[in-house]
Amino acid sequence: MKFQAIAAGCGLVALASGLSGAPGARAADLPVKAQGAAQGTVYVRQCTAYGPGFYYIPGTETCLRIGGYLWGEGYYNSYTDYPAANNKTYSIATAGLILDARTDTEYGTLRSYFEGRFRWRTSDPWSDGPNGSEMEVWNAYIQFAGFTFGHAQSFFDFYANANVLGTDPATIGDDTRINLLAYTAEFAEGVSATLSLEDASDRLGGVLPQDPALPDALSDYQAGVTAPDVVGNLRIEGKWGAAQLSGALHQVRSLTQADLFTTTDRWGYALQGGVMVNLPMLGEGDNLYLQTAYADGAMSYLGLQDPSGAYAVPDAYLGPAGLSLLRGWNVTGQVLHNWNDKWSTALFAGYAAFEVEDGVAQLAYGASGGRNWNVGGNLAWTPVANLTIAIQYDYTAIELNNAVATDFSPALASTKAHRGLLYVARAF
Repeated sequence: MKFQAIAAGCGLVALASGLSGAPGARAADLPVKAQGAAQGTVYVRQCTAYGPGFYYIPGTETCLRIGGYLWGEGYYNSYTDYPAANNKTYSIATAGLILDARTDTEYGTLRSYFEGRFRWRTSDPWSDGPNGSEMEVWNAYIQFAGFTFGHAQSFFDFYANANVLGTDPATIGDDTRINLLAYTAEFAEGVSATLSLEDASDRLGGVLPQDPALPDALSDYQAGVTAPDVVGNLRIEGKWGAAQLSGALHQVRSLTQADLFTTTDRWGYALQGGVMVNLPMLGEGDNLYLQTAYADGAMSYLGLQDPSGAYAVPDAYLGPAGLSLLRGWNVTGQVLHNWNDKWSTALFAGYAAFEVEDGVAQLAYGASGGRNWNVGGNLAWTPVANLTIAIQYDYTAIELNNAVATDFSPALASTKAHRGLLYVARAF
């Protein structure tokens, strides 16, 4: 479970207590019918089948856990080449709500899970927009008989920024929530395999003209989606940790230069391998993540970081001969150490590189490729249960190879920044 997404406990006991008019009631008292109570009074019963915090919805056999969290985040950065470069500081306040409903059936557990985030954000360094509120559906899915339907973490993902704090991490590697339909088969010894059809509209990297100076050239030739991404993984888990191999097929679909009413397409792909090893010899709960990925025409799976959009990497360039796909790779790592039950440290780093193999595109856009890297760490203090106060630092860089300024790429050849975060979180 991600360090910043822990949502433990449940407020339903207090709610039931308030509704029953007995503010001093304890959880153990709730299943017991009070002496002399009116006929037909319904009491909330504790559900122990799925762990702490679950209670039966009155009149049903469905167990519900209500939870949530509050985050306060204050950011500082040293970016110098974004439009709103004067915004060296900004802040985010987030309220999260979790509803987890489970029912035992003859086919196994039927689960419905919702996690929504309500956020107030002040203006960040890469936008000129005003302060404002946001609502984000983080998870909203149904699980039944091995199937998962809805909005959930991509089954391609493994490391997914585990133990990295904050709403705006600058880490390398894929961490995507997406609409999907998946089936997971579980085998012996902690082995499982998943096949997932995932909505490709959230994975479109764009298709740029090979030479944007051509007459009537569009800024983006990206055509509509006709097929979902096909994602699969093979996973093993045990007391030692976990490992996963992932693969994805991604359709790159474009208009043609000869006729803007017709389309052409190619299939790109991505491969990823990751391992998480528990390190009890260093401390209880300590672990190490290592992960690497390769992409050909499916650049979103690398998890490149560019909040400004100035260095956005497309899936392909389009020329008279058709589509020329981009390629890239990454490697990421993280180690978590718990000094004791109140103090912990996470160190993380990542590196990614991509290549523009189309010679005309290199000349037109002024770069033969680029790299994106990041290194950082955090120190977290948990003075009492479910309250975390932490500081986090990271250094991030985006650099272009052989970059020269052109009319179509006026941005600087690189951007680098120190970033600091003060983070306070309460889960309930």
